[in-house]
Formats: sequence, structure tokens, C-alpha cells
Amino acid sequence: MTPLLDARGCLTEAGFMAVGAAPPGQGPVEAAAHLAGCSRCQRRFLARGGHETGGIRATPGKAVAPPLWRTGVVVLGVLALVAVALMAIRILAGPG
Repeated sequence: MTPLLDARGCLTEAGFMAVGAAPPGQGPVEAAAHLAGCSRCQRRFLARGGHETGGIRATPGKAVAPPLWRTGVVVLGVLALVAVALMAIRILAGPG
């Protein structure tokens, strides 16, 4: 265990600060090597600061499907648009 890695082998806050403050390619080798291979630390590194950036959170969330009624509303809306388009084509084509 080093000051940059905890008992689990993941980066500590000091490790994140060291990697984040270093210029590209010049960070601590041990911390950078771990960050390159650990998806948990990558997620935590990208979500640092407590706010979501581009939908990335420190802890992964579970995706939830939209409610079924909303899917029905979208399908009915698309069918209504198709019906309006067919009526407009018939009107614009004129008498046959």
C-alpha cells in the first residue's frame, strides 16, 4: 500500500490529485498504470468534483426502461403524423 493506492489497490484521493495535476504522460507511473486498467477508478476519476460530467457518475446506476404509456403515446403520435402526411399528399396531388 502506497500513499497513492489504498488497501484494495485502487487510487486514493491523493492518487487522483497526483494524476490530475500532472501534465499528460508525466504522472506517477504506478497510479497511471492502475488508472489505465481499473474501470472503477476511471469512473471515479471522471466523476471527481461531485457533479456529473457528461452523464458519468462515481457509482454506476441502473438503466430504467421508459414507462409503457410513453411508448404508446410516441407510437400514436407517429401514426398521426403518417396519416396527416398521406392526407397532404392526396390534397396536393389533386383530383385524379
